[in-house]
Amino acid sequence: MTQFDRPAAGTTNSGSPRLIGLDVTRAVALIGVVVMNYVGAIYEIDFDPSFLERLLDPYTGVLSTRFAATFVVVAGISITLLTNRARVGDATDRRVARLRLARRGLLLLVVGYFLDFHWPGTILFFYGAYFLLATVLFTLSTRWLVVVGAGSALIATTVRTILNWRYENGHYDDWINSTPIESLQDLVVRAFLDYTHPVFPWLTYLCAGIVIGRHLNTLTQWRGRVASVCFGAAVGIYVASTILDAGSARENSVVWSLTSMQTFERSLPHTAATLAIAVLATISIVSLAEHFSTSRVVVPFQRAGQLTLSLYLLHVLVYYVFVEWTGWVSLSSVSAALLFALGFWIVAIAFGSWWHHRIGRGPAEVVYRAFGG
Repeated sequence: MTQFDRPAAGTTNSGSPRLIGLDVTRAVALIGVVVMNYVGAIYEIDFDPSFLERLLDPYTGVLSTRFAATFVVVAGISITLLTNRARVGDATDRRVARLRLARRGLLLLVVGYFLDFHWPGTILFFYGAYFLLATVLFTLSTRWLVVVGAGSALIATTVRTILNWRYENGHYDDWINSTPIESLQDLVVRAFLDYTHPVFPWLTYLCAGIVIGRHLNTLTQWRGRVASVCFGAAVGIYVASTILDAGSARENSVVWSLTSMQTFERSLPHTAATLAIAVLATISIVSLAEHFSTSRVVVPFQRAGQLTLSLYLLHVLVYYVFVEWTGWVSLSSVSAALLFALGFWIVAIAFGSWWHHRIGRGPAEVVYRAFGG
């Protein structure tokens, strides 16, 4: 191996080999994130939407939030792998791990905060909040992680139900709509309750990932059962939702809030279905990637998956260069946005694979590691 021929896997901070499946899952999930972001950037309500428009609708579409949630589940797994030794070690080990998570979280929070001015709803801001909370979460028992995850989902749907009920009765709570952020209260509300990926209920997905990470070494023993449960749960929830749509029960605002499958209603069924789909996707992609680990398709995704932060920032820059600044690309429809996103990723996967092969870490990853450890 020469300095211009880096191995596809490489090693983690602890010196152990990187897991192929997680890198591939990051790459696949980020493809979906880019698609949804480009569609969301030009989204307009259509009274007679096509199948593709319904599928990719950022508010009601089946794919809305699913890719981002998968990314957060993988983040939880990565947090476990990063802190496994510290969790069973002494107080010094745990303190070092907490500082590493805190530095990484703070960097993402600050970068995400400023990026949000140009790319509203960026997940980086919320990702930073997740990492800061992970400084406490990684030492909790699995039972308490389940409690925290379930509590996060319950808080989200409770808040949204109360707000909807109050709005129906003539009370508008403008504090929840923290745009722009003008105070510390706005910042806290944005991170925990408002906008695209708030802690409540998104902490549910992070906790699930942390739990999965603790059992990753026995994946082959439980993946079939868990995948079956997730598939059954997702199908069951959507069948129940379809039945409710056919009746009049959802005319009541409380019932609507508690059962809606719209993304920003934060209902328990929506969170549960999203969690089930994200876990199922993670298990499936990890298993396939491990099985076809030497494939000419898998290896480029594996390499690109280690540059997801750089590629995420790059997709924002590409949008501004080609759509906003030069006008070379016109995203006049969902189909155009989808083609633009897929075009970006054909180039990005190839470029990311070449960069990792020849140079190593991406520029954003270099800064991230230098600051966050």
